[in-house]
Amino acid sequence: MTVNETIIKALTPFGIPITPDFFGGDKKEYFTFNYADDRAEEFGDNAPLNVVAYMQIHYFAPMDKDYLTVKKKVRKALFDAGFTYPDVTDATITEDRIRHLVFECEIENEDELLVQEE
Repeated sequence: MTVNETIIKALTPFGIPITPDFFGGDKKEYFTFNYADDRAEEFGDNAPLNVVAYMQIHYFAPMDKDYLTVKKKVRKALFDAGFTYPDVTDATITEDRIRHLVFECEIENEDELLVQEE
């Protein structure tokens, strides 16, 4: 399973739209996610043995939404899916009245080690 598929599977139970990179819909509450970094961390026989994806998962919601329960459940869902326990940064845009939480975590990306034949 790819990192993207893992994130989508972990967050689907929330019933909130999830999309990589950019959400172009009209919903007020949604998730996006992006790679912050993606690199090999261990090598053997001149080849990578382990690739780690450093991810940012963004939660957007109206300012008046009670977000603390969602924050706790998202952290748990990502951790249960195999990510490190997420750090959370509040990047809220107060003048736009948009709550924005950034969950930062990492996961081993075994899918990157698989060579796809074209």
